[in-house]
Amino acid sequence: MLKALYGMMMSSLLYYLKFRGDLEGIGFRVNPYDPCVANRIVRNRQHTVIWHVDVLKSSHVNSKVNDDFLNWLKKKYANDGVGKVTATRGKRHDYLGITLFFLGEGKLKIDMIDYINKCVKNFPKGLMGKLNTPGRRNCFRWIKIRQS
Repeated sequence: MLKALYGMMMSSLLYYLKFRGDLEGIGFRVNPYDPCVANRIVRNRQHTVIWHVDVLKSSHVNSKVNDDFLNWLKKKYANDGVGKVTATRGKRHDYLGITLFFLGEGKLKIDMIDYINKCVKNFPKGLMGKLNTPGRRNCFRWIKIRQS
């Protein structure tokens, strides 16, 4: 399934259409500006789901709403004994290589330090060293633009 889902355009599109349809079937409306964000109102508050393929983030102020959504996901996608739906709770979440730290009311710290360290650690040693590039030496210098 993973090779089909991640490797084939048609499989990805079909999965997206199914998942989107399932969300819309329980009252979500997909954001017109980002087709992988959906919202609905539950208990007079917004419930937001964002996703990338099969990785989701569900947000609602009432944890019971997130519990109910998780149970719906498990019934819908893990009832065949093959699929697995897991959840992370707490103040730290890893989402697509991004670490989200919820520090308190209205405060969020975002970084990718763990992801970058993992990339550096797994970088092939044979590619280390200096190479000539087609870029000029001043390629990364800041250019001051005069405002008129």
